Amino acid sequence: MKIYIRYLLKPYFTVAALIFPVFISIYALIEFFDKLDNVLKAKVPLYFLLEYILWRIPEILFDLWPVCLVLAGLLAFAFLARGNELIAFRSLGFSAMRLAFPYVTFALLFSLLFVIVSDSLLPESAYRSTFVWETKIGKKNPQGVILKGKLHFRGINSFFIGQLITSSVTYVRNVVYAKVDSQGQPVRIIWAKEAIFKNGRWIFKNGVVKEKKNHFIPTWFNEYSLILEFDPDTVMLVKKTPRLHSLQELWEQRSFLKQAGLPTVVTESEITYRLCYPLLSAALLLFSLPVLMGQRGRESLGKGLSLSIFFMTTGLIAFLIFKYIGDKGLVSPLLIQPLGLVFISLTGVMLFKIFRV
Repeated sequence: MKIYIRYLLKPYFTVAALIFPVFISIYALIEFFDKLDNVLKAKVPLYFLLEYILWRIPEILFDLWPVCLVLAGLLAFAFLARGNELIAFRSLGFSAMRLAFPYVTFALLFSLLFVIVSDSLLPESAYRSTFVWETKIGKKNPQGVILKGKLHFRGINSFFIGQLITSSVTYVRNVVYAKVDSQGQPVRIIWAKEAIFKNGRWIFKNGVVKEKKNHFIPTWFNEYSLILEFDPDTVMLVKKTPRLHSLQELWEQRSFLKQAGLPTVVTESEITYRLCYPLLSAALLLFSLPVLMGQRGRESLGKGLSLSIFFMTTGLIAFLIFKYIGDKGLVSPLLIQPLGLVFISLTGVMLFKIFRV
């Protein structure tokens, strides 16, 4: 790494190391007081709320990631400008784009690493935070739970296990259902490729059933319908969101839904959002740095910093508008969200020329 890059990035690392804990703490504090009333009404120990917030931290970090990383970059540049270091660099022939390049590159690489790490942390933390909220604080007795994308249900005299396809628990694949008698002996066992909940009944497709009355002789079927003792509403599906799944599991869900002719918008939106939202930090830096670097003199720093934060907010809103268009199904989320990143980045490059920095 070149000396000037290390010099430019040093304040960035310092500010980022300060700003992330501060923003996460503020967010967690707001969450604490927002949920405190529910805890007091439930008359449960306060440490349940602390446990809930602890499991919320990975999701909080994900939500704050681009904003914190961009603010750290803007404040670091303001610090350099205040000490006239930027003027010194410009007098040596460094262009504004060359000075911004280490910041944008670092934000991009660090965000790519965060995407990989968050993919393993987010599903587990999202499940545990809501499980704590629903069971320990909400005092609900879950009849079904989701573990690593698989539904586990235990009734009075039955078991149901299957891989979730949608967050509404209406489509399940690789299903095993067993009904037992009062002595725990099997009465009916069903293996099926998939099961669909429709009109109050579970419809098993492409499987085999063994029943005690038929001496457990395997009977293959294309479709087998039953009214079971549970339905999707009785299952505690944590948050009912695709965020409970890893990116690989979401992609497998998308493939299955597509083959079944079912809507894939929600799944595609979550996949793309989990990939694009952290990377938004690099695009927002390109979009907001020109107006800050275009200011001259220390007295103009306050104005430049305010304008750059305004541009950052504008870029964030623009990305969310792109996401909204994809969520409505007007354009594929797999296309529109990356297009939003490209649009914000190219606009940032144009702003460097417009502000003549």
